Amino acid sequence: MLVQSRLGLAVLALSVVNAVFLYHLVNVARRLALSRDRPLEQYTFVDEDVPGRLPLPSARPAVHLLVEESVRYSLSSPEAELEWLYTATRGDGNVRLGSPKRLFSVALSHELHCLRTIRAALDDDGSPAGPALSHIIHCFNFLREHTLCAVDATLEPPDALDRDFATQRIQGVERRCADWPAIYDAMMQDYIDYYTME
Repeated sequence: MLVQSRLGLAVLALSVVNAVFLYHLVNVARRLALSRDRPLEQYTFVDEDVPGRLPLPSARPAVHLLVEESVRYSLSSPEAELEWLYTATRGDGNVRLGSPKRLFSVALSHELHCLRTIRAALDDDGSPAGPALSHIIHCFNFLREHTLCAVDATLEPPDALDRDFATQRIQGVERRCADWPAIYDAMMQDYIDYYTME
C-alpha cells in the first residue's frame, strides 16, 4: 500500500512538472510565432501594414566569417572606388514588395552606402561642408546605431590593435553572422522580377 501511494505521488508530481513544462513550451512557441512576419500575401501594403524585414525564405540561421585584413577596400588606391562600389546591390538598395510594388530601402544597403560615402569624403582633398557634411554626420550616427543594434560580443585577441596589419592578416576570430549573401540574392531577385515585369 505504501509503494502504491508513493508511486501515485510520483506520477502526480511528474504530471504537474509535465503540465508546467508544456505550458512554458506553448508560450515560447506562441511568442516565436508572433515575432515572425506574416507571409507577404497577408499584408495590404497600405500605410503601416507592411513587414518589418525583407523576407528571406532561403536564409540560413547564421554563416561563419573568418575576420581578416584585406588588400581590397582601401581609401585611395586607384581601384578603391570600384571595389567599394562593388558592395552596392542592384536597384541601389531598394526592393519593391506587395502587389502595389511599394518601394522600401534595405538597411544593409544603407549601411554600405554610408561606408562608401565616408570613404569618398576621406579620399577627397577638401573638407566636406553643407549638405555633404550633414550627410556624413548622418552616416556616422546611422552606423553607430546599427553597430549597437547588431552588437557583437565575440572576444578578440588582446593584441588586436597592436598588430602589424600588413603582415598579420588573420585575426583568428570566427564570427557567426547573418546570412548576408541571402539578402543580396533576395534583392537581386526582386530587381530582376521588377524590371522584367515592365
